[in-house]
Amino acid sequence: MKNQISILALDLGSNLGWCRCSCILKPEIKLNVIDHGTIYLDQLTQDRMKKDHNDVFSRHRTRMIVYEEVIRKLIEVVKFDCYVTEDVFCMPNRISAFRSLALYLEIFERIVNTEKQKQLYTVPPTLIKKHISNYGLTDKALVQQAVLDHPAITIQKNTEMTHHESDSIAGAYAFVMSFLASAI
Repeated sequence: MKNQISILALDLGSNLGWCRCSCILKPEIKLNVIDHGTIYLDQLTQDRMKKDHNDVFSRHRTRMIVYEEVIRKLIEVVKFDCYVTEDVFCMPNRISAFRSLALYLEIFERIVNTEKQKQLYTVPPTLIKKHISNYGLTDKALVQQAVLDHPAITIQKNTEMTHHESDSIAGAYAFVMSFLASAI
């Protein structure tokens, strides 16, 4: 196994959080967050619908088209070794959000599998929170603070980081701890 790997991690949703990381595995695990951001898919969808009006595509379909374009741009930034996202979950009072999350995951996984010939790693939300804050039910604000305070995580630009960005960073760290730490 290589000692340094590059990771693209996403926090799926209409506010798509992402981070590009370099992880050093030995002598101790260090996660260097090179870049991160939040992509507001609803705004991009609204802009697309104004610019390219289409009577056939629903707003949801247009958002999925925009999302796929965004994913393709993100995965082409560098040659990533690993692709990571939080696993989808269903809240009974938010079924439509689950539908979108499942579709986002499917699109991301299809592109990673077929075009990059790589596995998409999914990490359960409670495991992400447990790895970053030692408690599986931590809220978003505490996850963000835990990411900022974590001694193994260095963030190149941590000013005005959204919760979605810190969730993607926490996901990258949990992936390293869950899938790679035991292999070294």
